[in-house]
Amino acid sequence: MSAADLGAWLDAFLRDPGFLERYPYYAAILARLTPVADPSVQRMAVSLHDRRFYLHVNVDSFLTEPQYLRGVLLHEVHHLALGHLGHPKFTEAAEPELMDLALEMSANEYIEEPLPNPIVWSMFAAVGIRAGQSSIDRYDLLVEAHRSGALDPKPGQGPRHDHASRADDHRYLKRRERDPGAVEHTRKLVQEAVDQVQSHEPEGDHEDPKRRLLAGKTPGRLLEELTGTAGGAAIFMDWKAALRLFIARARAPVHTWSRPSRRFPGRIGEIPGRTYSPRVIVKPHLVVAVDTSMSMSAIELEEIGRQLAALADHARITVVECDAEITRVYPFAGALGDVAGRGGTDLRPVFEPDFLATHRPQGVVYFTDGDGPFPDDAPALPVLWILTKPLDFGCPFGDRALLVRKGAPVAKPLKGRARRPAKTRIER
Repeated sequence: MSAADLGAWLDAFLRDPGFLERYPYYAAILARLTPVADPSVQRMAVSLHDRRFYLHVNVDSFLTEPQYLRGVLLHEVHHLALGHLGHPKFTEAAEPELMDLALEMSANEYIEEPLPNPIVWSMFAAVGIRAGQSSIDRYDLLVEAHRSGALDPKPGQGPRHDHASRADDHRYLKRRERDPGAVEHTRKLVQEAVDQVQSHEPEGDHEDPKRRLLAGKTPGRLLEELTGTAGGAAIFMDWKAALRLFIARARAPVHTWSRPSRRFPGRIGEIPGRTYSPRVIVKPHLVVAVDTSMSMSAIELEEIGRQLAALADHARITVVECDAEITRVYPFAGALGDVAGRGGTDLRPVFEPDFLATHRPQGVVYFTDGDGPFPDDAPALPVLWILTKPLDFGCPFGDRALLVRKGAPVAKPLKGRARRPAKTRIER
């Protein structure tokens, strides 16, 4: 079968109402993969190369076993959406065979279609594996059971499972060379698929809630877990340096007239000279916008909350939660709780003239991953973009900083001195 024929065959299958109606998100993700006929795989596999995702298909196997086609396709989407193909933590395990086993049972979970000889979590319930656990949690439990001998077959019993007969080929999941942007490529692919389905088919109260799930999770939850795997530790930002952009005018000295002292009547009539007087030092009032779209992970939002607590020492803050529209506006009270939104991304509503005129800030700080439309015209006040991912951000105005830890060797602490966290540079 040629590449064109395979693509047409897969496209026709994904457009079949029986599959599309039941699995809209899965169909949208599969439509973004490039199918290749690959007789070297037993049934199917997924791979990532040069930012493109490929679906390897052994056509002959599905001509002889058509009953497994749906289930194996869902299985491949689970591998991709759960990050099994994109994150190096899955290839750097000390026990690769046990990691392979954990990935397989996670990819099989929540699939109700027939699968060939599936590895499922219930087979390993005796060692603590339960429904809904992450692949890493399952791997840790398998390692512990292996070291204690709990995974060894009992006398007279064969192995727990024939690993050679799994549903798909894991050779591409095991590769140690990885695209450094693999997690982000995966996130974008899943996000685009979800956006497409939600824009063409808004969710209705009457529908089966399962058809709007991916690997048993809502798309927002899945994306949070996927992008959260790349998160780091708490980050130190020098907010005093960053806020110089906003407080320069507020702290600039003003001209005053120095009048002669009344204790010297003879100086009456002299023209008073000018002098400078510092203004009263006040905290600037800032609108701090928080991107609450699905592309922002829970770890990123938690870090933003910690940064707001530090920023509150130097400014009065009005928090604006915004995804595709402004959802909530409130004064910062010391913590960032559960945010509203979790939809698409639009960076423009915060900069609407009427909105800024209502709140009259001295500047805008915007926490975002930068993946959304921005205003064409700059507002008449300073703007600082705090970007949570190192993406290309084409906004022509505003200063920007990256909320990512700069890679640097950690020096050994001197005796008697506390170690200081590394600063995050403000890029201008």
